Amino acid sequence: MKKGSVSLLFALMLAAASLPVLAGKQDPMVVPAYERVESTNGVAPTAARIKAAIIHAGKTRGWTVADSEPGKVTLRYAPRTHEVIVAVRYDANGFKIEYVSSKEMNYEVKRGTAEIHGNYNRWIRNLALDIQNSPVFHQQDAADAAQAATP
Repeated sequence: MKKGSVSLLFALMLAAASLPVLAGKQDPMVVPAYERVESTNGVAPTAARIKAAIIHAGKTRGWTVADSEPGKVTLRYAPRTHEVIVAVRYDANGFKIEYVSSKEMNYEVKRGTAEIHGNYNRWIRNLALDIQNSPVFHQQDAADAAQAATP
């Protein structure tokens, strides 16, 4: 066998061995807990404000509303070839993000533990933080400031 053929064969074997690594890293899927939303400046959260915060935070991060019904907003995030669908259940006190489905995210259950592409956990964590910090919960501040500025 020629030296070039051996090098090519070796390169192909190395590439085949590395395919699982290139397919995407999997991490244990983080299942977020129910998150309470605290009142801001004495304005208690309501189910309507929490729903608005979920939609606003989703849009800010590139999520689209796939479905909406009382107590639940279904969001879809689809960067490039990946897709994640989550249901965000909410009430007047808080919200909980639940995994629904995904494509190209290497989701699987191994020995009773759900694993998924590492970006999923980051995307969900960012979505939850954005919901908590949504300007929807601070709109009363802007209304109060505007009213105080009116002569």
